[in-house]
Amino acid sequence: MKTDIKKIASILMIVAITAISGNLLQAQPGGQQGPPPIPNTTQIKKMVSELSKTLDLTDEKSEQLSDLYTAHFKEISAKVKNSKPSKNEMDAFESKFEKEVKAILSPEQQEQFEAFLKENKPKQNGPQKRR
Repeated sequence: MKTDIKKIASILMIVAITAISGNLLQAQPGGQQGPPPIPNTTQIKKMVSELSKTLDLTDEKSEQLSDLYTAHFKEISAKVKNSKPSKNEMDAFESKFEKEVKAILSPEQQEQFEAFLKENKPKQNGPQKRR
């Protein structure tokens, strides 16, 4: 009888440890789900700089993009601070933002921008691209 209780206790302990381990792994950054963090000013400058080099932008266009990126991420930050926007809302923000960026660019740069987005957009269900 004591052996049966010990076996049951051991099985329950293994199940509990497995469940806790699974939850801890999901909470770690590698298993993280949801939107990426909002970039800070330094990260925005780096993104615009990389984009400027890729698209061979003038200083004027780089400055316009920098202002646009800064305003966009401030808007997103305010939105997520006050509520949790739906995926559709975030997709609408992204679409609006991409149209605003393209309005600054020449037709050739717009094509390069599309290619840049495809290459650098993080995968939703996989690990994000690290540089």
